[in-house]
Amino acid sequence: MNKFLPRLALLAVLGAGLSGVAAHAQMTLPGSTGSAQGLGPQASGGGSESPSSDGIAAVVGNQVITQYDLKLRVEDTLSQIAREHPGAQPPLDQVRAQVLQQMIDEYALAEYAEQSGLQVGEDTLKSAIAQVAAANHVDVEQLHAKVRAQGMGWKDFEGQIRREILIDRLRQRDVAAKVSVSDQEVDDYLSHMRSLQGQVAPTEQLHLAQIFVPLPEHADAQQVAQARKRIDAAAAALQQGRRFEIVAQQFSQGPEAAHGGDLGTRPAGEWPDLFVHAVRDLQPGQISAVIRSPAGFHILEMVGRQHASGMPRTAMQADVREIVLDADNDSARAAAVHELQAVRRAVLAGEVSFAAKAKEISQDLRTAPEGGSLGWLLPGQLPAALDSALDNLNPGQISQPLVVPGRVVLLQLVDRREHPLGPGQERAVVRSELLQRKAEKNFHDLVRDVRERTYVRIPGDDS
Repeated sequence: MNKFLPRLALLAVLGAGLSGVAAHAQMTLPGSTGSAQGLGPQASGGGSESPSSDGIAAVVGNQVITQYDLKLRVEDTLSQIAREHPGAQPPLDQVRAQVLQQMIDEYALAEYAEQSGLQVGEDTLKSAIAQVAAANHVDVEQLHAKVRAQGMGWKDFEGQIRREILIDRLRQRDVAAKVSVSDQEVDDYLSHMRSLQGQVAPTEQLHLAQIFVPLPEHADAQQVAQARKRIDAAAAALQQGRRFEIVAQQFSQGPEAAHGGDLGTRPAGEWPDLFVHAVRDLQPGQISAVIRSPAGFHILEMVGRQHASGMPRTAMQADVREIVLDADNDSARAAAVHELQAVRRAVLAGEVSFAAKAKEISQDLRTAPEGGSLGWLLPGQLPAALDSALDNLNPGQISQPLVVPGRVVLLQLVDRREHPLGPGQERAVVRSELLQRKAEKNFHDLVRDVRERTYVRIPGDDS
């Protein structure tokens, strides 16, 4: 599932992506620094632990991103680019500018999350750090040493983890729990997929990259002309035989520009119709003409395509257990969350099994006798908030307590498997896809809204 920020390893310096960073959050953000005590101002990026951190890169609300913070994040980003695109050398100034904007969004979201009542307790923080250590095959003490060896203060590292947890909880509360998909929307999507037969099959896997020059929502003629000039310059460079990823790094202004414009691989039915139409006749390595969307100007590269046809025939099933506590008012919800957090810690510490605890305390009379087992589920068979949280778990992991109407739920993902779809089961898969797409769009809208309402000052930037 595509997350808000690029999936850079939080500790790229450790040489391994993280399999479970903050509780059930899999949204791994680039390595950064922050205050250990909440998200308040940090004058020195962690004191003596972070040398040369006195310069200010940006002020975001009540927080400071230091030049040292930014330097660490840029180094992580460049390391990942070098691993994924050997030989690529994106302009350092452009990478730095893009990384800074990502960090500003991250800090603004985390501060908004705290101001709206979300908190990260010390037990949750310790549990998340233990998961980071385990995912990198070290213990917490060794993790301390590795973090210090890379020039990051431990308090800064804790601040980074806090922000990840806050942003993920904000996503669950304000986005995933509020989206819904009607039966009519599922019908319309299925009809649309069938209508594409003979053009680009909806399940055909398209790997695209783009050069993107954005336009403001109500762009005037001068802004349109400036954007058109930039995209035309990119098109001219491509016509001269320059590699797409190098041109993207130079001209594109999308968040994926530093990675050569790579947008990843998705079924055709999940790409915008405008994109599908623009690339339908392209072969791998070929490039589209300039196209314009409501967001701006694009040039697309068909990186690769895998032909398929018809409706989805398989989907990933999840073997899931749950513990459910009834909660119909604020005090009951708070008590249930507290109790399930304690259960989660005990299970992770090996003090009790999830199944045994489900039999003991779960108030779902159907699943409790079976150790909380929900059996094998397809995407879309759980309520949206639970489905979204489950999507972010790896086998063996446990979600944070999830508040849904009338109850609080703890989920454990036991295993996953690919399974043939039976008659009519594609509707559940389609519903899940639509929920994810809505949630992603709504989260981007939330990011934009929070950013617009947050005080941001970049020294030397008069815009």
